[in-house]
Amino acid sequence: MRDEIDHASAHGAAGGDVHSGIDRGIHLHHRDFLTDAANLPDGSIDLIVADPPYGLGKDYGNDSDMRSGDAFLDWTYGWLELAIPKLKPSGSLYIFCTWQYAPEIFVFLKRRLTMVNEIVWDRRVPSMGGTVRRYTSVHDNIGYFAVSKDYFFDLDPIRIPYDAVTKKARSRKLFEGSKWLELGYNPKDVWSVSRLHRQHAERVDHPTQKPLEIIERMVLASCPRGGRVLDPFMGSGTTAVACARHGREFIGYEINADYHAIAEKRVAQTRSVGVRVEPLPAEEATATAAVDQANAA
Repeated sequence: MRDEIDHASAHGAAGGDVHSGIDRGIHLHHRDFLTDAANLPDGSIDLIVADPPYGLGKDYGNDSDMRSGDAFLDWTYGWLELAIPKLKPSGSLYIFCTWQYAPEIFVFLKRRLTMVNEIVWDRRVPSMGGTVRRYTSVHDNIGYFAVSKDYFFDLDPIRIPYDAVTKKARSRKLFEGSKWLELGYNPKDVWSVSRLHRQHAERVDHPTQKPLEIIERMVLASCPRGGRVLDPFMGSGTTAVACARHGREFIGYEINADYHAIAEKRVAQTRSVGVRVEPLPAEEATATAAVDQANAA
């Protein structure tokens, strides 16, 4: 298997345009981010979407999730220290985690970044028995952090439209022309999106695959068009697919060869259906290139 797969982006073939020391495009690295991070320029990333091992002993075909307690937290702090400098001044980070370790991870990040939100992902787990000694856990925690108060965030692409009945009920003269009524409402910080059950059309052979709907929301809101997303734990490539669908560049790392191959296949399939990508306006593209050139200097 090839060590690295490069896919053409909306800007042209990979390798045809370089900024911040990185070829434009979709880059799927079959490598460990922790050992390769030094090759990624600081200040070159608009958004980090991180879905690392949770420290719960999941089988990813290796021992990457066999740490627990302090050993897991030390490992988490280590990769975060490597990842944070890669962000641009307007950049931000989403990190998936479990309630068992969210408090420590969030405190660590709050000392280095600005916390924007804690998002609760309600996985819509059906009621089927479960523990009788505590409340059944049916959510994941997502921390949303930014480098500064000037972080990029665009609500409009992720607004949720009102259905016709609700829109009519809320339509009063006072609200006529209001963006929230016409375009939809803020998704808020509790995201009720079903986990991918085994029969789900989107599901591939990965034990903790995240729904594309969630990742697309992060990418569309927190990375500008033509911007660059880093995923240090790429898994089955959902973040890469979101970027390929919406005209964002992508750099991902995955140590499991089988998952890397799945990610490559999913990106290729996304490209093959001819996903329409809205091009950057000339002035926006020029501004983006100028920022990247400054970061590379």
